[in-house]
Amino acid sequence: MIFVCSLVLSIAAFGTRSPTTLGLLSAADALLLLIARPGITFLKRAAKTILWQAGIISGLYWLRFGSYEGIVPGLIISWQLALAFLPGMVFVKIVPGDRIVRMLSDILPYRIAFIIATCLNFLPLLLAEIKSIHEGQVLRGAKILPKDLLNPLNWQDVIYCLVVPVMIQTMNLSAQIALAAKARDFGIAGKRTSWPGENKEQKNKGTTR
Repeated sequence: MIFVCSLVLSIAAFGTRSPTTLGLLSAADALLLLIARPGITFLKRAAKTILWQAGIISGLYWLRFGSYEGIVPGLIISWQLALAFLPGMVFVKIVPGDRIVRMLSDILPYRIAFIIATCLNFLPLLLAEIKSIHEGQVLRGAKILPKDLLNPLNWQDVIYCLVVPVMIQTMNLSAQIALAAKARDFGIAGKRTSWPGENKEQKNKGTTR
């Protein structure tokens, strides 16, 4: 049920830019958060991510189109992106990884299901890596703090000190995931299982009885 609701809300957010519709979707996302209760830590991280992307997108629109013509469309785009990705973030937070794999395998080929589930499960790890790289670069003197980015001359530090290291780390994580899948002979059998798997769950239920 959570999967269907998250999917519908994300698709609806991608398909509209009307402030009225986005307002209704915001109310639906708030209801989803109320039901799912992902926790204060998740809400803080999600709010920080949304504010960051809103500031970046609105700033780029302002530089390209000017004050009113740029900021308003930029805020609407940021609003739309936040509503598109927030339901997926909630879904990944509250649903265990093995259940995600099994649900996706029921409707998708197992290779595609594995790729999607892996990307969803490793997104928090990637965000943690981005935070670690950002903190390390700030300690090294990179001018990538919010107050530093008010000066356009410091924007090149974002590219060289944050974007490039994040891309390298992302490729490194992808290589490690591919190596782990290859070491487990992924792709040999047509029917894949996932940990803990249904058999193990049934066994655990039998032992607890």
